[in-house]
Amino acid sequence: MSSEIVTTTGSDVELSSFDTSLAAERTAERTVMISIVRSVAVLVPIMIAFFIGLIALAASDQLEWWVIIGIGTLLGLVGAVLFGMLGGVTVAAHAFDDVDRGVISEH
Repeated sequence: MSSEIVTTTGSDVELSSFDTSLAAERTAERTVMISIVRSVAVLVPIMIAFFIGLIALAASDQLEWWVIIGIGTLLGLVGAVLFGMLGGVTVAAHAFDDVDRGVISEH
């Protein structure tokens, strides 16, 4: 039994099984990376608004408005990157399963 991943469908060009597998893995990695970027881009404004609102509710009478916006923006960016990466990988993890099964998918 070989541990080499071999795709069964895909390109018209005759490639070795390694080259075909490498191309399938790169496609899957690109799919996951695009999903991560999209998730982070969507979550940036949502998380910034969430943290600004949260800090405004918690300490609006004790802080200036520019402090609330600054802290909320920084926390929102950190939250968007963390949750965006988690969400992006979770949403697109099937791309690696498709490669393992031998199916090349262009998502």
